[in-house]
Amino acid sequence: MALPTALSDYVKKIGDSAKAIVVGMGVTWRYMVRPKEIITIEYGSKNRAPTKRYIPDRHRGIHYLETEKCIHCHICEKACPVDCIEMDGSREAFEGSWQGDGTFMSRFTLDLNKCIFCNLCCEPCPKECIHMGQEFDVASYSRANGVKNLLTDQPWSVDDRARESEALELIAVVEVEAKERKKREREAKKAAKEAEKKDNDGDKAGS
Repeated sequence: MALPTALSDYVKKIGDSAKAIVVGMGVTWRYMVRPKEIITIEYGSKNRAPTKRYIPDRHRGIHYLETEKCIHCHICEKACPVDCIEMDGSREAFEGSWQGDGTFMSRFTLDLNKCIFCNLCCEPCPKECIHMGQEFDVASYSRANGVKNLLTDQPWSVDDRARESEALELIAVVEVEAKERKKREREAKKAAKEAEKKDNDGDKAGS
């Protein structure tokens, strides 16, 4: 005799629940007997820290910069959807700068408090110099430590802010000097061409 539908469903649910409990406890009992199979990593644990690299190559972790390759094009800064990248620098050399490829930088910071780890800053980089690394721990006692100085791989500090303020003044001076120097060079080049033209005209008139 077949059981009523309601009773049959009730018995099936009991059977499914019992099966789920047995399967779940089976995993727990297996790890109790063979703890080396545990794949969960206890945060901050020294005794159970992994001995092998366990983060995938394409993991989107904390950024790092190959400073010497950077051309200070601002493409990464413009591509960021949350405006968490800030950078300053000049094509002219100034004291205390970090040297890139044909550029001199005073600031390249990334606010990890705002970053959504989308990788959009890395993909359009023409020099492929900004990357998302393997590091993932951004825990800190202060939100200020969440702003990373990519030029030093350290949090953006009070000393960095003071250095940046001085650098901006130096950048303004060296860029004005460079502008005046280029103007003099253009004028000298123009004068040389005019003198050469007069000499050529004089030679033609003499002949």
